[in-house]
Amino acid sequence: MIVDVHCHYTLTRRAAQLADGATPLERFSFEPEIEADGTPALDSFLAPRIFRRPIWSITPLLAGLGWKPRPGPDFDRKLQAWYERHLLADGPIQRAVLLAFDRYHDDAGRAPPPPERRGQLGSDMYTSNSLVRDLCRRHPNRFVFGASIHPYRNNALACLDEVFAAGACLMKWLPLHQNINCEDPRTIAVLRHCAKLGLPLLMHYGEEFTLATQHPQFVSIQPLLKVLRELRRTGEMPTCIIAHVATPGLPWGDRGPHAALLAALLDEFADAPLYADISALTAFSKLGWLRRMARAQELHPKLVFGS
Repeated sequence: MIVDVHCHYTLTRRAAQLADGATPLERFSFEPEIEADGTPALDSFLAPRIFRRPIWSITPLLAGLGWKPRPGPDFDRKLQAWYERHLLADGPIQRAVLLAFDRYHDDAGRAPPPPERRGQLGSDMYTSNSLVRDLCRRHPNRFVFGASIHPYRNNALACLDEVFAAGACLMKWLPLHQNINCEDPRTIAVLRHCAKLGLPLLMHYGEEFTLATQHPQFVSIQPLLKVLRELRRTGEMPTCIIAHVATPGLPWGDRGPHAALLAALLDEFADAPLYADISALTAFSKLGWLRRMARAQELHPKLVFGS
Protein backbone atom coordinates (compact mmCIF):
# COMPACT_ATOMS: atom_id res chain seq x y z
CA MET A 1 0.00 0.00 0.00
CA ILE A 2 1.30 3.47 -0.94
CA VAL A 3 0.52 6.13 1.67
CA ASP A 4 1.05 9.86 1.10
CA VAL A 5 2.04 11.19 4.53
CA HIS A 6 2.05 14.89 3.58
CA CYS A 7 -1.22 16.19 2.12
CA HIS A 8 -2.49 19.66 3.09
CA TYR A 9 -6.15 20.64 2.80
CA THR A 10 -6.82 24.36 3.14
CA LEU A 11 -9.67 26.66 2.13
CA THR A 12 -9.62 30.46 1.87
CA ARG A 13 -12.31 31.17 4.47
CA ARG A 14 -14.43 28.36 5.87
CA ALA A 15 -16.68 29.30 8.77
CA ALA A 16 -17.10 26.91 11.68
CA GLN A 17 -20.79 27.83 11.77
CA LEU A 18 -22.08 27.11 8.28
CA ALA A 19 -24.81 29.37 6.92
CA ASP A 20 -25.85 27.03 4.08
CA GLY A 21 -27.73 24.53 6.22
CA ALA A 22 -25.04 21.88 6.02
CA THR A 23 -24.71 19.41 8.86
CA PRO A 24 -22.38 20.90 11.50
CA LEU A 25 -19.12 19.14 12.24
CA GLU A 26 -18.53 17.18 15.38
CA ARG A 27 -16.00 19.46 17.04
CA PHE A 28 -13.03 18.92 19.28
CA SER A 29 -13.47 20.62 22.65
CA PHE A 30 -10.52 22.96 22.00
CA GLU A 31 -11.97 24.17 18.66
CA PRO A 32 -15.31 25.82 19.53
CA GLU A 33 -17.58 27.47 16.97
CA ILE A 34 -17.21 30.82 18.73
CA GLU A 35 -13.89 32.44 19.62
CA ALA A 36 -13.19 33.62 23.18
CA ASP A 37 -13.93 37.22 22.11
CA GLY A 38 -17.38 36.23 20.81
CA THR A 39 -16.55 36.30 17.10
CA PRO A 40 -17.45 33.35 14.86
CA ALA A 41 -14.59 30.88 14.48
CA LEU A 42 -13.16 29.63 11.19
CA ASP A 43 -12.32 26.03 10.33
CA SER A 44 -9.87 27.03 7.62
CA PHE A 45 -8.41 30.23 6.22
CA LEU A 46 -5.62 31.87 4.31
CA ALA A 47 -4.41 35.17 5.76
CA PRO A 48 -5.31 38.38 3.88
CA ARG A 49 -1.65 39.07 3.09
CA ILE A 50 -1.41 35.81 1.14
CA PHE A 51 -3.77 37.21 -1.50
CA ARG A 52 -1.33 40.03 -2.29
CA ARG A 53 1.56 37.65 -2.99
CA PRO A 54 2.50 36.34 -6.46
CA ILE A 55 1.75 32.80 -5.32
CA TRP A 56 -1.97 33.66 -5.20
CA SER A 57 -1.85 34.67 -8.86
CA ILE A 58 0.12 31.65 -10.03
CA THR A 59 -1.12 28.66 -8.01
CA PRO A 60 -4.89 28.87 -8.76
CA LEU A 61 -4.11 29.50 -12.43
CA LEU A 62 -1.89 26.40 -12.65
CA ALA A 63 -4.65 24.39 -10.94
CA GLY A 64 -7.19 25.55 -13.52
CA LEU A 65 -9.08 27.65 -10.97
CA GLY A 66 -8.61 31.03 -12.62
CA TRP A 67 -6.44 34.10 -12.34
CA LYS A 68 -6.47 35.81 -8.93
CA PRO A 69 -9.82 34.34 -7.84
CA ARG A 70 -11.77 36.14 -5.16
CA PRO A 71 -11.40 34.23 -1.86
CA GLY A 72 -14.54 33.15 -0.05
CA PRO A 73 -17.33 30.56 -0.11
CA ASP A 74 -17.83 30.52 -3.90
CA PHE A 75 -14.16 29.90 -4.61
CA ASP A 76 -13.91 27.41 -1.74
CA ARG A 77 -16.65 25.29 -3.33
CA LYS A 78 -14.59 25.13 -6.52
CA LEU A 79 -11.48 24.36 -4.49
CA GLN A 80 -13.24 21.55 -2.61
CA ALA A 81 -14.34 20.03 -5.93
CA TRP A 82 -10.73 20.26 -7.16
CA TYR A 83 -9.49 18.49 -4.03
CA GLU A 84 -12.04 15.72 -4.49
CA ARG A 85 -11.15 15.19 -8.16
CA HIS A 86 -7.48 14.75 -7.33
CA LEU A 87 -7.48 13.18 -3.87
CA LEU A 88 -10.28 10.69 -4.50
CA ALA A 89 -9.22 9.70 -8.01
CA ASP A 90 -8.08 6.16 -8.73
CA GLY A 91 -4.33 5.80 -8.86
CA PRO A 92 -1.27 4.28 -7.22
CA ILE A 93 -1.78 6.13 -3.90
CA GLN A 94 -4.21 4.19 -1.71
CA ARG A 95 -4.20 6.47 1.36
CA ALA A 96 -3.44 10.13 2.00
CA VAL A 97 -2.75 11.64 5.41
CA LEU A 98 -4.82 14.85 5.42
CA LEU A 99 -3.11 17.42 7.60
CA ALA A 100 -4.62 19.89 10.01
CA PHE A 101 -2.48 22.98 10.58
CA ASP A 102 -2.79 24.73 13.93
CA ARG A 103 -2.64 28.48 14.34
CA TYR A 104 0.40 30.52 15.24
CA HIS A 105 0.78 30.94 19.00
CA ASP A 106 3.01 33.49 20.67
CA ASP A 107 5.25 32.60 23.60
CA ALA A 108 2.37 33.31 26.00
CA GLY A 109 0.12 30.81 24.19
CA ARG A 110 -2.07 33.41 22.46
CA ALA A 111 -3.24 33.03 18.85
CA PRO A 112 -3.28 36.42 17.06
CA PRO A 113 -5.71 37.18 14.23
CA PRO A 114 -4.74 36.36 10.64
CA PRO A 115 -2.06 38.87 9.56
CA GLU A 116 -3.05 41.62 7.15
CA ARG A 117 0.42 42.85 6.23
CA ARG A 118 3.99 41.70 5.96
CA GLY A 119 5.80 41.89 9.28
CA GLN A 120 2.77 41.03 11.40
CA LEU A 121 3.00 37.76 13.32
CA GLY A 122 0.23 35.25 12.80
CA SER A 123 -1.00 32.32 10.73
CA ASP A 124 -0.79 32.53 6.96
CA MET A 125 -2.72 29.26 6.84
CA TYR A 126 -5.02 27.40 9.21
CA THR A 127 -7.01 24.18 8.99
CA SER A 128 -8.79 22.87 12.06
CA ASN A 129 -8.50 19.35 13.38
CA SER A 130 -12.30 19.19 13.42
CA LEU A 131 -12.54 19.83 9.67
CA VAL A 132 -9.86 17.29 8.77
CA ARG A 133 -11.32 14.61 11.05
CA ASP A 134 -14.71 15.10 9.39
CA LEU A 135 -13.21 14.65 5.92
CA CYS A 136 -11.44 11.49 7.06
CA ARG A 137 -14.65 10.08 8.52
CA ARG A 138 -16.50 10.71 5.26
CA HIS A 139 -13.80 9.01 3.20
CA PRO A 140 -12.32 6.35 5.52
CA ASN A 141 -10.96 4.26 2.65
CA ARG A 142 -8.90 7.15 1.32
CA PHE A 143 -8.02 9.67 4.05
CA VAL A 144 -6.18 9.29 7.35
CA PHE A 145 -6.29 11.99 10.06
CA GLY A 146 -3.13 14.06 10.51
CA ALA A 147 -3.52 16.35 13.53
CA SER A 148 -1.81 19.60 14.48
CA ILE A 149 -1.62 20.83 18.08
CA HIS A 150 0.56 23.80 18.95
CA PRO A 151 2.63 22.92 22.03
CA TYR A 152 2.10 26.40 23.52
CA ARG A 153 -1.64 25.83 23.93
CA ASN A 154 -2.48 25.91 27.63
CA ASN A 155 -3.98 22.42 27.43
CA ALA A 156 -1.75 20.97 24.71
CA LEU A 157 -1.39 17.52 26.28
CA ALA A 158 -5.15 17.17 26.77
CA CYS A 159 -5.69 18.28 23.16
CA LEU A 160 -3.16 15.68 22.07
CA ASP A 161 -5.03 12.96 23.94
CA GLU A 162 -8.28 14.08 22.32
CA VAL A 163 -7.04 13.93 18.72
CA PHE A 164 -5.23 10.64 19.37
CA ALA A 165 -8.44 9.10 20.70
CA ALA A 166 -10.14 10.31 17.50
CA GLY A 167 -7.70 8.38 15.32
CA ALA A 168 -4.89 10.84 14.59
CA CYS A 169 -1.96 9.02 12.98
CA LEU A 170 0.62 11.81 13.22
CA MET A 171 1.23 15.42 14.33
CA LYS A 172 2.21 18.23 11.93
CA TRP A 173 4.42 21.22 12.89
CA LEU A 174 6.11 24.00 10.93
CA PRO A 175 8.24 25.63 13.67
CA LEU A 176 9.64 28.59 11.72
CA HIS A 177 6.11 29.74 10.82
CA GLN A 178 4.08 28.63 13.84
CA ASN A 179 6.66 29.72 16.47
CA ILE A 180 7.66 26.35 17.94
CA ASN A 181 10.94 26.21 19.82
CA CYS A 182 11.88 22.54 20.12
CA GLU A 183 13.93 23.33 23.26
CA ASP A 184 10.97 24.92 25.06
CA PRO A 185 9.81 22.72 27.99
CA ARG A 186 6.26 22.76 26.62
CA THR A 187 7.45 21.38 23.29
CA ILE A 188 9.56 18.71 24.98
CA ALA A 189 6.53 17.68 27.06
CA VAL A 190 4.52 17.16 23.86
CA LEU A 191 7.38 15.20 22.28
CA ARG A 192 7.49 12.94 25.32
CA HIS A 193 3.72 12.48 25.23
CA CYS A 194 3.82 11.63 21.52
CA ALA A 195 6.42 8.97 22.30
CA LYS A 196 4.18 7.57 25.04
CA LEU A 197 1.18 7.44 22.69
CA GLY A 198 3.18 6.13 19.73
CA LEU A 199 2.17 9.18 17.67
CA PRO A 200 4.75 10.24 15.03
CA LEU A 201 5.52 13.88 14.28
CA LEU A 202 5.90 15.40 10.81
CA MET A 203 8.07 18.50 11.18
CA HIS A 204 9.52 21.03 8.76
CA TYR A 205 13.11 22.23 9.15
CA GLY A 206 15.15 24.10 6.58
CA GLU A 207 14.01 26.99 4.41
CA GLU A 208 10.35 27.73 3.70
CA PHE A 209 8.92 30.06 1.03
CA THR A 210 5.21 29.27 0.72
CA LEU A 211 4.43 30.55 4.22
CA ALA A 212 6.25 33.40 5.95
CA THR A 213 9.46 32.58 7.82
CA GLN A 214 8.42 34.40 10.97
CA HIS A 215 11.04 32.80 13.22
CA PRO A 216 14.25 32.19 11.25
CA GLN A 217 15.94 30.98 14.44
CA PHE A 218 13.96 27.75 14.01
CA VAL A 219 15.24 26.97 10.50
CA SER A 220 18.19 24.93 11.79
CA ILE A 221 17.61 21.27 12.62
CA GLN A 222 20.53 21.10 15.06
CA PRO A 223 18.48 22.08 18.17
CA LEU A 224 15.93 19.37 17.35
CA LEU A 225 18.68 16.76 16.99
CA LYS A 226 20.00 17.83 20.39
CA VAL A 227 16.55 17.37 21.97
CA LEU A 228 16.00 14.02 20.26
CA ARG A 229 19.43 12.86 21.40
CA GLU A 230 18.46 13.43 25.03
CA LEU A 231 14.99 11.92 24.61
CA ARG A 232 16.53 8.87 23.01
CA ARG A 233 18.92 8.51 25.93
CA THR A 234 15.98 8.38 28.34
CA GLY A 235 13.87 6.12 26.11
CA GLU A 236 11.35 8.89 25.30
CA MET A 237 12.11 9.70 21.66
CA PRO A 238 9.03 9.82 19.40
CA THR A 239 9.08 8.83 15.76
CA CYS A 240 9.94 11.96 13.75
CA ILE A 241 9.62 12.57 10.01
CA ILE A 242 11.38 15.64 8.61
CA ALA A 243 9.50 17.16 5.67
CA HIS A 244 11.15 17.56 2.25
CA VAL A 245 14.40 15.97 3.57
CA ALA A 246 15.07 19.51 4.92
CA THR A 247 16.06 20.65 1.42
CA PRO A 248 16.29 24.38 0.59
CA GLY A 249 13.55 26.00 -1.46
CA LEU A 250 15.97 27.17 -4.15
CA PRO A 251 19.05 25.46 -5.62
CA TRP A 252 21.33 28.12 -4.09
CA GLY A 253 19.63 28.11 -0.70
CA ASP A 254 20.98 27.07 2.69
CA ARG A 255 21.97 23.40 2.53
CA GLY A 256 23.00 23.21 6.18
CA PRO A 257 19.77 21.64 7.56
CA HIS A 258 19.72 19.06 4.75
CA ALA A 259 23.35 18.09 5.30
CA ALA A 260 22.85 17.83 9.06
CA LEU A 261 19.75 15.67 8.61
CA LEU A 262 21.46 13.29 6.19
CA ALA A 263 24.41 12.90 8.54
CA ALA A 264 22.04 12.12 11.41
CA LEU A 265 19.98 9.64 9.38
CA LEU A 266 23.01 7.69 8.21
CA ASP A 267 25.07 7.80 11.39
CA GLU A 268 23.92 8.76 14.90
CA PHE A 269 20.19 8.11 14.28
CA ALA A 270 20.61 5.28 11.78
CA ASP A 271 18.92 2.84 14.17
CA ALA A 272 16.54 5.40 15.72
CA PRO A 273 12.99 6.36 14.60
CA LEU A 274 14.11 9.43 12.64
CA TYR A 275 12.99 9.63 8.99
CA ALA A 276 12.41 12.13 6.19
CA ASP A 277 9.69 12.52 3.58
CA ILE A 278 10.22 13.34 -0.09
CA SER A 279 7.20 15.65 -0.43
CA ALA A 280 7.54 18.65 -2.77
CA LEU A 281 10.73 17.27 -4.36
CA THR A 282 8.91 17.22 -7.71
CA ALA A 283 8.67 21.03 -7.57
CA PHE A 284 10.76 22.59 -10.34
CA SER A 285 13.18 24.23 -7.91
CA LYS A 286 13.76 20.92 -6.08
CA LEU A 287 14.13 18.45 -8.96
CA GLY A 288 17.88 18.31 -8.44
CA TRP A 289 17.30 17.14 -4.88
CA LEU A 290 14.89 14.45 -6.09
CA ARG A 291 17.59 13.08 -8.40
CA ARG A 292 20.11 13.08 -5.55
CA MET A 293 17.72 11.23 -3.27
CA ALA A 294 16.99 8.67 -5.99
CA ARG A 295 20.70 7.95 -6.34
CA ALA A 296 21.35 7.79 -2.57
CA GLN A 297 20.15 4.20 -2.16
CA GLU A 298 21.74 3.90 1.27
CA LEU A 299 19.22 6.54 2.41
CA HIS A 300 16.09 4.88 1.01
CA PRO A 301 15.20 2.90 4.18
CA LYS A 302 14.93 6.28 5.94
CA LEU A 303 12.63 7.92 3.36
CA VAL A 304 8.83 7.92 3.33
CA PHE A 305 6.52 9.05 0.54
CA GLY A 306 4.82 12.43 0.55
CA SER A 307 3.47 14.51 -2.30
